[in-house]
Amino acid sequence: MKAVIMMSKEDMAAATILQKLRENFGFAEDEFTNVYSGRGVKVVVIDKSILYADEVVASVDADLVVVASKHVSETGRRCILVHSTGNWSEKADHGGKPYSLSMTSAEAVYTALHACLQDVEKAALKDVEVGLEATHHGPYSDKPLVFVEVGSSPESWRDPKMAEAAAEACVKTCTQTAGKASAHAIGFGGGHYARDILKAVLKHDVAVGHIASKYHFPLREDMVRQAIARTLENPRTALVDWDGLKAEHRSNLVKTLETLGVEVVRV
Repeated sequence: MKAVIMMSKEDMAAATILQKLRENFGFAEDEFTNVYSGRGVKVVVIDKSILYADEVVASVDADLVVVASKHVSETGRRCILVHSTGNWSEKADHGGKPYSLSMTSAEAVYTALHACLQDVEKAALKDVEVGLEATHHGPYSDKPLVFVEVGSSPESWRDPKMAEAAAEACVKTCTQTAGKASAHAIGFGGGHYARDILKAVLKHDVAVGHIASKYHFPLREDMVRQAIARTLENPRTALVDWDGLKAEHRSNLVKTLETLGVEVVRV
């Protein structure tokens, strides 16, 4: 597998992560401006926002793209988050395309998540939450793409220990062999930060690709199909946050999943 790390010059967290990639992992600038290499992985730094970089992502020679980015939240909470990209509805206010999910890899999400957990623990960052976000925003990508985000304030974006944990997670996601998870899944329901789905992922050692939060329901049937088709591992299991969906939405979702031959796991 050929993987690259991508980031934007506009992104303060990405700049700190790049600094750690250079200091800790020996990444050095190639003869090409804004391209760095190390550990058999390239880092591509672009001038524009990653959210709208569909064409740049499409042009990269890679089987997997790991995006290092900042996370923005009104709470300003300290966190490192992993998620896939895409839009579940007609709204594409933050990049990507309406009703279109990017390709993702449940194994890549799994590796990134567990690497973040391990590296945050190793760095003794006790006040940093590691978690999953539901699928949202751009860019749109036809190759598997996963975000690793540091949040949620300028203080966190400049934090060297948080950047070091995120940098190591990006490298591990690009270089570790897949196949560690016991099963592959898609997720539905609950809040944007998918905390109940995260608990199930950790408890059952499951890798989850796309996640649709309750805010996107009622969900079109074709989007459920897309969540499966746009996950590299073609998952046949769905983690459903049972209490995190209205009864009507949950009933329609379960009918669709059963029609598609997908096992429903209540979480």
